[in-house]
Amino acid sequence: MSRFEDLSPYAYTPGIGVPPGVEAFTVGWLEKQDDFPRGEVPVAFVESLGVLCRDDSQNAMRGLFPCTLPHPEGKPPYPVAIEVGGRRVTLGAAEIRVVAEDGRWLIAPNLVHHYITAHSYLPPTEFIEAVTARRTAPMM
Repeated sequence: MSRFEDLSPYAYTPGIGVPPGVEAFTVGWLEKQDDFPRGEVPVAFVESLGVLCRDDSQNAMRGLFPCTLPHPEGKPPYPVAIEVGGRRVTLGAAEIRVVAEDGRWLIAPNLVHHYITAHSYLPPTEFIEAVTARRTAPMM
């Protein structure tokens, strides 16, 4: 997977699924060498993020990206999966696309759920708000 600074212009698959004139920015594109913000997030946000990973993942790719962050318990899980509403959801091959209050699109790999719950990654406030509100970007 690629590495992008939070809130930098989206450049992973430019021109795919982002309409002309829409400003899109990255959130949660992490790699093993990264120093990233850490902290606690609201439970409602994590629950909403899980639902979005299950129901609204977009821009699916072939293959699965692993988590490259250190895992104190040893080898990282592969594939990374979560359970949402009794259903297993595999992460690492799609994106979560939400709309901030100001209309910007915020795009994260769906592995962001794992980064938050397993590594205490703290995404930008506007991403937390948009995910909690479940303001998904329209699928193109």
